[in-house]
Amino acid sequence: MLFILIIFFSHPTKVSLFSGAIFSILGLLLRAWAAATIVKVKVLSTEGPYSIVRNPLYLGSFLAGLGVMMACGSLFLLVVFSVGFLFIHFHKMKEEEEELYKEHKEKFLEYKEKVPAFVPNFLNFKMAPFSFERYKANNEYRALLTVIIIYIFLVLKYIF
Repeated sequence: MLFILIIFFSHPTKVSLFSGAIFSILGLLLRAWAAATIVKVKVLSTEGPYSIVRNPLYLGSFLAGLGVMMACGSLFLLVVFSVGFLFIHFHKMKEEEEELYKEHKEKFLEYKEKVPAFVPNFLNFKMAPFSFERYKANNEYRALLTVIIIYIFLVLKYIF
């Protein structure tokens, strides 16, 4: 339903499609990197993208979604998306941090002290192995396919 509303209210231009695509690609790359390095909940991921931001999957989703809204060419959609995303996901981030604290206690508090929640800090970057198997196991390809489908419809709307 949201997908249909996005297309219906969009006014894509060549510039908005291009600039939006850049943000979407950056967001999808960050999501892919994070999904390929995380071992959820049981292991506290602190390397790779998790060494620069505690929530790289959410940040990647935000950038990809922001790019889609930019591609739509609608300031209204851009604002609604940004406010809605931040409202919903900051609450979800707090819930997940409570789970991580319960599982990892002091180790999580130490990590939380060093690594920001949503705005990256590259000073503490630590390399992490990239696992295509983890990427697949985390079903990350679904985000990529969703964004591709949306852009196909936006390009078609721009053309016609």
